[in-house]
Amino acid sequence: MGIKIAKEVKVGVIVIIAVAFFIWGYSFLKGKDLFEKTYNYYAIYERVDGLSVSSPVLVNGIKVGSVSDIRFLSDTNTNIIVELKIDKSFLIQDSSIAEIFSADLMGSRAIHLIQSHSKKYYRPNDTLLSSIEADLKTQVSAQVLPLKKKAEDLIKSIDSVMVVVQSIFDKQTRYNLARSFESIRVTVESLERTSISLDTLVQSEKYALTRIIANVESITENFRNNNELITNVMKNLSAFSDSLQQANVKQTIINANKALADATEILDKINKGEGSLGMLIHNEQLYTNLENSSKNLDLLLRDLRENPKRYVHFSLFDLGRTVILEDNEKNRKKIKKEGKNENDTTFSYRIQIKSSKTPIPSKSREFKGIENINETYAEGWYKYTVGRYSSKKEAEETRITLLDKFPGAFIIAFKGENPIISYRKVIDAPKDTVK
Repeated sequence: MGIKIAKEVKVGVIVIIAVAFFIWGYSFLKGKDLFEKTYNYYAIYERVDGLSVSSPVLVNGIKVGSVSDIRFLSDTNTNIIVELKIDKSFLIQDSSIAEIFSADLMGSRAIHLIQSHSKKYYRPNDTLLSSIEADLKTQVSAQVLPLKKKAEDLIKSIDSVMVVVQSIFDKQTRYNLARSFESIRVTVESLERTSISLDTLVQSEKYALTRIIANVESITENFRNNNELITNVMKNLSAFSDSLQQANVKQTIINANKALADATEILDKINKGEGSLGMLIHNEQLYTNLENSSKNLDLLLRDLRENPKRYVHFSLFDLGRTVILEDNEKNRKKIKKEGKNENDTTFSYRIQIKSSKTPIPSKSREFKGIENINETYAEGWYKYTVGRYSSKKEAEETRITLLDKFPGAFIIAFKGENPIISYRKVIDAPKDTVK
């Protein structure tokens, strides 16, 4: 007769088995295997970035454990301690690093044990070194951020360029560009016409070009036929060169050097102000005096050529000599000597204001405001006088009023229509004094 098990016992056994299975399943789902032999290790992080309980612990891609717990340290809320359950068969070398990293593209986090080459090993419940690998978002941000900055700088540069381009290519600039392209088009058309004209010219002068080429060929043929003569000429030149080489060139060079040295010595003396040339170059006063003397001599010769009667005293008229007075006293003596009276009513006085090699119209701007101008021609000069006064004093008063416009105006005494006396001092006459 078999043992009869009570129904309550069966129910109790089933409940115990179910509870045990539930506990094992719950632990398995949390990454804890109740039947797996593991050691506990710890790692401390400032943050875990999505790491969770049951996240795998990998070594070279092989799972050697899992995360069993994540919590804050009891003494602070800034650091986080992560509990790792590692298979007992795997030994962790000393100084190995537990690094949190992204296990896939979805951002799932896991721990990668970076083994060291130490011959020592961590003991169970030891705290491992820790680090955190940047996640995909951080890595992408780190890579994209420089590109973003460069893109922003590029956009700013493009914006600046566009502003400059807009400022340059304004309405006037576009108009100028259009004109430039039009000018280029006209130039190209002109070049085309020139090319056509050149082709026409070549065609029309084809016979002449043929003759030129024939002449060149003839010259070449002459050179070829006279090759022996040309060779003789070259030999003669070579012989002449040899003769020059054998000549006493050295002595010639010595003489040339001596001449150059003498010339250098002379130039040095001139630069030092020695001798006449040196004084002329370095003495500015001497140069100025010579220049002034040359100018005065030129003026004297010119005046002598144009007014010889100032220096050679004779008259072309039969009324006696023409007198150029140096002063009033001398003037009276000469008049008295010739038997004439200065205040005689037969005398008249006129004021000469201008003389010219060519006639000057009476309505010229030079005579503006002047009336009763009398023109006479003598000795190649057209002479212009004004007034007819019986008194020299009256003529002098009028002359003074004309000096502003005619600085060289002077009084001439006439006997009838013939000039007798010129009342002016030669040395006081300016360069443009009337003749």
